[in-house]
Amino acid sequence: MSPARRSTEATAQLRATLVDRARTLIAREGAEALTMRRLAVEAGCAVGLTYKLFVDRRELVAEIVHVDVGRLREASDELLARAGTATVGANLMWYAEVVLDSPAVALARELLNDEALMRSVAASADHTGFGPAAFPQIITRYLTAEQQAGRVAGQVDTDAFGFLIASTLHNLLVAGDAWPKPSRSDFRRVLDAVAATIAALPQEER
Repeated sequence: MSPARRSTEATAQLRATLVDRARTLIAREGAEALTMRRLAVEAGCAVGLTYKLFVDRRELVAEIVHVDVGRLREASDELLARAGTATVGANLMWYAEVVLDSPAVALARELLNDEALMRSVAASADHTGFGPAAFPQIITRYLTAEQQAGRVAGQVDTDAFGFLIASTLHNLLVAGDAWPKPSRSDFRRVLDAVAATIAALPQEER
């Protein structure tokens, strides 16, 4: 008697679990540590199961990036919802850390060198309407919302600052090891300084 086939829902859940384990592995040891065998060890399953759920590592990487595009889009919506709460610098740093900690960043070099993977990522971006090119608009929308809330000065060009902040973030994503990268605490200081520069003056100082 042949074993019962998994339902579509069960298969999707198993794939999602393996993607989460892959994210953990990449965060802890880097993209080069991600192999189907290492993933099986991380997930506590037989290596054969990973190959039943993903044809190969390329399909797994494409799924990781696809899932993360969705996570980043949700984070972008949350950034806008955070306008008027916490501080502008803290909100910008929260979003920057979400982006910088994305496994897609660790996989960026691999993606750039694999045309098929890049096509898959581009298709995912087209499907969701979200990709790296959206970062300036996302940050601009957030700064504009803070401007409307009275926390960014009215004369500030939010398009210009949105572009500058997004460009800085993009540079940290793609720059090689030769480019000096600030620590998280130093980058937080930079964003706090930007936020202080564009902040609206208290009512009694206007």
